[in-house]
Amino acid sequence: MGAQVARPKHPDKNIEAVLQEAEGHGWKVTKGKVYFKALCTCGKGHAKWSIHLTPSNPNYAKDLHAWFRRQECW
Repeated sequence: MGAQVARPKHPDKNIEAVLQEAEGHGWKVTKGKVYFKALCTCGKGHAKWSIHLTPSNPNYAKDLHAWFRRQECW
């Protein structure tokens, strides 16, 4: 068994905390070329395809956390 490569950290500490919490709930978080992505492993297709690297909204992390909490598999 090979060691799992850790994903790069999000540059914003508040968003990184939300992503780590999502991983704790079983979501798979990856980094694309421009955005981070979060995919639920429940098989129902829940996904957040674009998690911004430099959001202009000061409430972005709070809103992102609220989005995750609204998902039925959270």
